[in-house]
Amino acid sequence: MLTQQDKKIILQLQKNGRMPIVELAKITGMSESTCLRRTRSLEESGIIKGYRAIVDSDRAGFAVTAFVQVSIDQQSEAAFDQFKNAAKDDPFILECYSLSGPYDHLMKVVATDNKELSKFVLKTLRSYPGVRDAQTLFVLDEVKHSTELPIQQLRLFE
Repeated sequence: MLTQQDKKIILQLQKNGRMPIVELAKITGMSESTCLRRTRSLEESGIIKGYRAIVDSDRAGFAVTAFVQVSIDQQSEAAFDQFKNAAKDDPFILECYSLSGPYDHLMKVVATDNKELSKFVLKTLRSYPGVRDAQTLFVLDEVKHSTELPIQQLRLFE
């Protein structure tokens, strides 16, 4: 369970993962040693998975973003596992989720242009084990993109 101190740390680090412990301690009202100990505990427990730069895909040269819904041949569980392993290894797939409903997986994919996305869907994806069907949905405009969880909404138990 997260404590009030954990919540304060996470809220700040979600906004600025490069914040020095000295500044983080000051903002959260903790001593530096307590803040460092709590932050390390959050990292070791896996609540904080890591720290990364958030790169603008369009400015970095990936002008096309799409969501691809995929159906897998459901004759064996091995097909699902093989598909998941292939998806994990593909650098153009940013996110992949197993779903309930008419499609088995939903993937967020980037490409430099429509030709590259077409190659991915028609050749690369179709070569993945067990793929039966895929539907591509092009992103026209990114309305909201956030990596911040609404930590302030959690009920805490201390």
